[in-house]
Amino acid sequence: MAVKYNLTPVEVLNLFGYTEPIAKEELELLEQDNHLKLPKLLFDFLSLARNEELLSTSDIWVDSDSLPYFSYQYIEDGIEDCKEDFDDPEFCKGNAFYPYSKVPKEQWPELVENYLQIGSDYAAGVVFYGIKEKELVLENPPVYMLHEADELTDWKLIANTLSEYLMCVLLDALAGVEYTTAQDILNENGWEFYEEEYGDEEEVREQLSKKNIDLSAMGKNMTFYGDADSFYRYCFDEDEKVFYMVIDDTSIMAIKAE
Repeated sequence: MAVKYNLTPVEVLNLFGYTEPIAKEELELLEQDNHLKLPKLLFDFLSLARNEELLSTSDIWVDSDSLPYFSYQYIEDGIEDCKEDFDDPEFCKGNAFYPYSKVPKEQWPELVENYLQIGSDYAAGVVFYGIKEKELVLENPPVYMLHEADELTDWKLIANTLSEYLMCVLLDALAGVEYTTAQDILNENGWEFYEEEYGDEEEVREQLSKKNIDLSAMGKNMTFYGDADSFYRYCFDEDEKVFYMVIDDTSIMAIKAE
């Protein structure tokens, strides 16, 4: 039996049937219009996932009306929306965009870094996820988050690598933690979901060993939901066509091709 561990986010999309880069031209146009080059991992992932329902309720922008854009554009739009109230000193005191309206855009890098925003929390839409503009040249750059209640300079590291962020988005969607959209779509495409709860890690390890799966070979992956100790593990049984997810080492979800 062939078990594959440590699949990439693109490989996971591929095994569920998303193999055609349907958004390639759209993303190339985005790069041209914004004079940027997306990391290949992000380009390849979005070219497969954009305009597909699978991740339409996830924490990455894949809908046809949502494209990555720079945080400087977000600031520009904020200034435009608020400028009529900038004559009010009290309004200006608490407005995040006002300080940037007082200096040329060329000087903004002295105040705040520019981030390519690539997603947000779908449920509430109060958290943005982005990559520093200067780190877009990296093969697997870190991903940062900004809560709308925070200062525009208060971006925080949320994932050490882009691949970690993308896998988190995928696994959260497959687990159905907020929405069952991905499960519903895969059901329609001939995949069945089974989940079994177990008492502890040793019982999970024992159940997986019966399938010749080594729990220790399945690295831990982050989730945006649950508590600070929550995590996933995953692998794919190529012979049986089963994608296994281990959730917090207490349950096993099997996603099986009919």
